[in-house]
Amino acid sequence: MNNNKVLELVRKFLNFSIKRNGHDRILDKVNIISAENGKCIAEMVVEKQHTNSYGTLHGGFTATVVDVLSSIAVLTHPRVVEDIDSAPNSGVSVDIHISYLNSAKIGDRVVINSETVKLGRTLAFLKVTLLRKDDNVILAQGSHTKFVG
Repeated sequence: MNNNKVLELVRKFLNFSIKRNGHDRILDKVNIISAENGKCIAEMVVEKQHTNSYGTLHGGFTATVVDVLSSIAVLTHPRVVEDIDSAPNSGVSVDIHISYLNSAKIGDRVVINSETVKLGRTLAFLKVTLLRKDDNVILAQGSHTKFVG
């Protein structure tokens, strides 16, 4: 499938998740830049709605980013992408782990790199890194295992 078509479809997938007005609506400021070959790159600017009581990027928001954007990355894997047009299914979470390494404040630009490390018969192993765009400081690293069988 053509890369522009994949990018369009994963953007629709994210927008659907946001517009159904559940928890994922908090991702409305995340912009997917590229999505192909089991990888997804997105960007966002930290706004008040993304912060905790200390005014820095909220850990729960970061966990949601790891969950959803790694799920989008697996949808772009060559073994999965052919079904994305009809019935996108990124599986269900088995394990999520996040290491919070640095903080980001309101106004910071964040790059989110998600990738499919391995896609087996029943499990997908995914990795997500959040970086502050201006200085490439790693804010958080996440790993996500999904049942995809």
